[in-house]
Amino acid sequence: MKFNLIKKNIFPLILLIAVIPAFFSLLKPGYYNMHDDMQMIRQLEMEKCLKDGQIPCRWSPDLGYEYGYPLFNFYPPMPYIVGQIYRTLGFSFVNSAKLIAVTQIILAAFFMYLLAKTLFGEFGGLLSALFYTYAPYHALNIYVRGAYNEAWAAVFFPLIFYFSYQLIKTGKNKNIIGLSLAYAALFLSHNPMVLTFTPFFLAWSLFWLIIDKKIVFSKKIIKQLPLFLKFLFSGIFALSLTAFFTLPVLFESNLTQFKKMFEGYYHYSAHFASLYQLFISNFWGDGGSIWGPNDGMSFMIGYLHWIIPLLIIFFSIFLLIKKQILDKKIIISLLLSIMGLFSIFMVHNKSTIIWQIFSPIQKIQFPWRFLNNAAFFLSLSIGVLPFIFNKYINKKLTTIIISLTLIILISINLNYFHPITSGPLTDEQKFSGQAWAAQSSASIYDYLPKTASSAPTSAATPYIDNIDPQNSLINLSGQKKGTDWLFFNLFLNKDAKVTISQLAFPNFEITDKGQKIDYQIEPDLGRMVINLKAGDHQIYVKLKNTPIRTISNYISLFAWLGLVLYLLNPLWKKLISKK
Repeated sequence: MKFNLIKKNIFPLILLIAVIPAFFSLLKPGYYNMHDDMQMIRQLEMEKCLKDGQIPCRWSPDLGYEYGYPLFNFYPPMPYIVGQIYRTLGFSFVNSAKLIAVTQIILAAFFMYLLAKTLFGEFGGLLSALFYTYAPYHALNIYVRGAYNEAWAAVFFPLIFYFSYQLIKTGKNKNIIGLSLAYAALFLSHNPMVLTFTPFFLAWSLFWLIIDKKIVFSKKIIKQLPLFLKFLFSGIFALSLTAFFTLPVLFESNLTQFKKMFEGYYHYSAHFASLYQLFISNFWGDGGSIWGPNDGMSFMIGYLHWIIPLLIIFFSIFLLIKKQILDKKIIISLLLSIMGLFSIFMVHNKSTIIWQIFSPIQKIQFPWRFLNNAAFFLSLSIGVLPFIFNKYINKKLTTIIISLTLIILISINLNYFHPITSGPLTDEQKFSGQAWAAQSSASIYDYLPKTASSAPTSAATPYIDNIDPQNSLINLSGQKKGTDWLFFNLFLNKDAKVTISQLAFPNFEITDKGQKIDYQIEPDLGRMVINLKAGDHQIYVKLKNTPIRTISNYISLFAWLGLVLYLLNPLWKKLISKK
């Protein structure tokens, strides 16, 4: 019985064993250097929000030199939702951050296997999953850039393709839900990847609608409306599930200095890659992306990742010359290869005209982010290889050739799947001293409220930064602070202007002994300033929801309740039938 079970699941077992080397170094003690070294403090902010009841998390009190700023009002929370599972299980912040990456690697591999197996069979599924796992850009995101959000977006590419394919094939409601959840997860992972991936998703869906004759360009097109409506509902439902995040991103980003994220160094035109970097170079480093071809980081596609799809294209042309009809599996692979090559084209400066015409994609900052798409499409296209060998070349050689290909793939690319610089580190060390200062001040301009003309350059004084006149006698007591609120008792011997150690942002509200009071915003750092009379005061500062945040919260709440009720409906029916 056990042998049959193992035999039945031999490919998933092989896949699990084969992906272990990709994350094995993350299981060792210690931590590693990465470009975006804010994984632990973001996890800390998420945990504080949940414990404080700030759900969804919007204001992060420790960031911006502890003046706080609205990180998760705009920054996708998916990796840190996953990380909180590990925190709840008792793992340290150091280990939780690494386990976020381990989970990403495993899920991306198995979701790709699910999709590729459906299209090309189990052997093809294994092949695509391992190519996806060992794509150099995958290693770059995890081990060099620390781009956990972008890496997590890649987890859901295969699921979106899988559920859209199944929805077209079967029309079943479970695939509508699956597609909605997969796209919702993409929204909550990485905003730029939604921009880059959605056009390809539409092309993929249109391809299957046409090839399966679900679209008939005639007077009978009305018959296809139910399927179109299912796709439309899936998209609306995905947006509803994530409204608590997507609506503030759309309507409140202008409250911050987010435009600086696309200027100067961050302008897309400064970050194209050369053909040599993409196809030939095997350089690997942990430096930055700069103007010109001398970047300190790698943008390689991977030799096998582009050579094999190119050979598949040449082979397909050869079959056409021989006047053979291409099998559907080969046509699928060709479509995916074209998508992959177009993604690579978008990384090169020859695509500038497209960037200029379709200006929204400039918001992805770095053109080389299209390599995330390229890794997905090219890895998936390679899944057709076992089918080609079985049908056109030599069936007996298929297992040998594919196995050798995988051995070469892992041998060539495994060297990228480990930290370049690492060492011992504890939570206490990361959350104290210079390490804490570096994290709390990092990316300070990304979501700095627009009311601040400059960012703070030193840590906030707890509760009160300044009192004018400075010779005022004060007594501060009863201080309490949460993630989006603070409270203190204050005695003043004379009328004074009090600068609270908190950046202003809509809709902060201040009360004194339960009565709402007005505040001004000082023009430098954008802190809240209140005018108080001599005497005793009880000051409570709280971030309230704007109408957009309130509406978005309710939309998501009702969407998630609806989903839960839908999923529980079969169980409810069974209980009713038993009675």
